[in-house]
Amino acid sequence: MSSIGSAGELGAAGLWARLRAGAAASYDRVLQPAGTYALITDIVFAMLVAAVSRPWLTGEPGPRAWLLQAGLIIPLVWRRRYPVIVFAVVCTVALAQWFLGIELVADLSLLVALSTLATFRPRQISLAAAGILEAGAVLASVRWSLTGSWLSSLVFLSGLNAAGLLLGISLRARRLLIASLTERAERLERERDQQALIAAAAERTRIAREMHDVIGHRLAVIVNLAEGAGAKLTIDPPRAASAIASVAEVGRQALGEARGLLDVLRAGSTSDGLEPQPGLARLADLVTQTRATGLTATLDCQGDLADLPADIELAAYRIAQEAITNTLKHAVTPSTVCIRVQATSAGVDVQVTDDGQPGPTAGRPGHGLAGMRERARACGGSVTAGPTVTGWAVRAHLPAGAR
Repeated sequence: MSSIGSAGELGAAGLWARLRAGAAASYDRVLQPAGTYALITDIVFAMLVAAVSRPWLTGEPGPRAWLLQAGLIIPLVWRRRYPVIVFAVVCTVALAQWFLGIELVADLSLLVALSTLATFRPRQISLAAAGILEAGAVLASVRWSLTGSWLSSLVFLSGLNAAGLLLGISLRARRLLIASLTERAERLERERDQQALIAAAAERTRIAREMHDVIGHRLAVIVNLAEGAGAKLTIDPPRAASAIASVAEVGRQALGEARGLLDVLRAGSTSDGLEPQPGLARLADLVTQTRATGLTATLDCQGDLADLPADIELAAYRIAQEAITNTLKHAVTPSTVCIRVQATSAGVDVQVTDDGQPGPTAGRPGHGLAGMRERARACGGSVTAGPTVTGWAVRAHLPAGAR
């Protein structure tokens, strides 16, 4: 009775979501210290840059060199929180350094700021920053011959700028990829949960409809048989005894069907829920049960009813069963019930009529009519119900070939 196809799709979506989430979680665990303690990590990084730059500073012990060194390194503490501002501050300090003519290894902070900017900001901003840094490389190459000539110095500094820019772009691409994978995994998990809720709601509705149609019909028959037995108990004991025996038989059938439905729902049950569902061939048994309640029931089948889809046969049977149940429960003094089934090239038409007067609850929204309409809609058909000149009629049309 479970929706095997839907369960398979949900399982595949859940597996995909778990794999994506696992990959993203593994990457996040690697970068967890940097994300959680970003400020502490950047402070440690700035201290490492200062430690590398200090030996060069000993050659220029003046206060200006110390101030420039601090201006280049200290802003790195906030490099990931404010990458654009940090890059601008470092470039401004480096320009002041150029005017003062002081060479510092702390100029490495320019590459760090550029790489950080390329990691956390769009590519257009990163390229503009790289252009600014390249202009600074030209100025530095003209003023200081770091590798012997201004041209070789320019090539060297340009290579460092390109390396810092490419490193930042690569880190940004990886960060965006992980973010997209994480977002997709979360979206798939949400969709999986939503689909599971929808499937569970549909399954609950279907089970409730089955319980209502099966158990409700049996109970309606039992009530009518019991009433008839009570009326005949003193004036016709043999018929009363027969009705009581029928009550016991119908009760056993209802109990067996209820256990079958509950076994499918019970965890660990060995039942697979694949028992054959009733079809049009069972309408004769339905008519026999109806006659046992004292009503005159007839069945008229026309057309070729062989090789109909199982869902069409089940819907037709359940609609007829529920219509008879409504007659037993709601009709006032009914005496006859007629079931008419006609198969044509357009589909299957089911009509159930009785000669009872509509009761006070006739036509009101309820589970019975709603269940019949849901079954018909599931097959692409429709159900109408209403009073007639002689009683009440339920008509259903189930299109041919519908699923």
